[in-house]
Amino acid sequence: MAVLIASIILFLSLIGIGIILWKKIPVLIQMPEVHEGVQRENIVGLFKKKVKSISFDKLIFLKTLSKTRVFILKIEKFIDNHLQKTRKKIVKKQEEVKKEENNSPTTPPITPV
Repeated sequence: MAVLIASIILFLSLIGIGIILWKKIPVLIQMPEVHEGVQRENIVGLFKKKVKSISFDKLIFLKTLSKTRVFILKIEKFIDNHLQKTRKKIVKKQEEVKKEENNSPTTPPITPV
């Protein structure tokens, strides 16, 4: 049943793609291969333009944000380490309490009267 549904969906999708191509092929044939006035620049040229367009204030702002991020990550790591140590201490205390409960007698000793 699932194979039938999947094959129907595939068949309908292929028909849809075919219809779209049938309608768009004449438009694509009429278009020029390269648009006039559009020059493709290499990646290095685009990168240089971006670097030159960044003002000095933006650079300082970005450096400040970067340093702030590093500082926050250090604080987060410190807090995480502290929480792990605290959890280990709690687990250790709970184990000690369980040991003491197991070692102590459950019923009080009966004393003769």
